[in-house]
Amino acid sequence: MLECLFFRLFPGRIKNNMDSKLITDFSARFPALAEELGPANLQSLLAATTPLDLPANRKVIRDRMPVDSLYLILDGKVSISVEANKRSIKLGELSPGEWLGEVSVLSGELLASSTVTTETPVRFLRLRHEKFEELIWNNAEVSGVLLRQLVLMLADRLRKSGATLKQPPPVETIATEGETDSGTAGGRGRNWLESFFGRPS
Repeated sequence: MLECLFFRLFPGRIKNNMDSKLITDFSARFPALAEELGPANLQSLLAATTPLDLPANRKVIRDRMPVDSLYLILDGKVSISVEANKRSIKLGELSPGEWLGEVSVLSGELLASSTVTTETPVRFLRLRHEKFEELIWNNAEVSGVLLRQLVLMLADRLRKSGATLKQPPPVETIATEGETDSGTAGGRGRNWLESFFGRPS
């Protein structure tokens, strides 16, 4: 009752407190990205996202199905798997500070390269492709930082994949089930890696 009254009397203060908490949480999970963006550009990025809370055992992205968003993990853990012959082979897990859906948005192939399933309740920030494109087109500073951070993350994952190939761990095979929460848009998008690195200097 008192909380409702306070919200009615001071809506701006509530919003500022929520924004401040989000900035703090994001900066703690993505320190390099937050530092490189700076306060103003970080606000622009966060304003383009929407929060998404999912329970455990929910498919966020399904292998070879359309993807319409990038997902930034704030809390919780997800598993990564690939599907074949109606079964799923677990490849690994991702935790706070990681991105999902980056391959599809960077390459322009708007199809997932793996299945992502929540292992625990997970709190995401969701950045839809159209919002990502608006940031890339309209803010050169945000564009450079986002694409650079995504490339660094992909390079790190490739290094880890190489190490895994040298000493492959046991894989867990689980039955494929559940619904995907990814978008339904198909087709092909812009190859942002090609666009970024092909810009005239």
